[in-house]
Amino acid sequence: MGDRTKIRDEVLRALSAPILFVQGTRDSLCPLDLCSACEAEMKAPNSLHIVEGGDHSLRVPKRQLQAIGETQEELDQRAFELSLDLLTNCQCPPD
Repeated sequence: MGDRTKIRDEVLRALSAPILFVQGTRDSLCPLDLCSACEAEMKAPNSLHIVEGGDHSLRVPKRQLQAIGETQEELDQRAFELSLDLLTNCQCPPD
């Protein structure tokens, strides 16, 4: 939140290790467009997993969970499995 011109992403651009971003579409602290722009400019292999309706904590409103027929636990498990895959294989999973 705040000034979109004061982006602190230099450290991300300098990384060389594979990176997995797990981003909610309702994250007001790091809007998806800014995350995607940084991801596109990074030298390190990276991937972006989007949690539709997720906030900064990746929490999705109950009404939306009901509409998609999933639980918060299932969404969290999917993000965990992608993270584990990255750590286990040292490579980014496909988008």
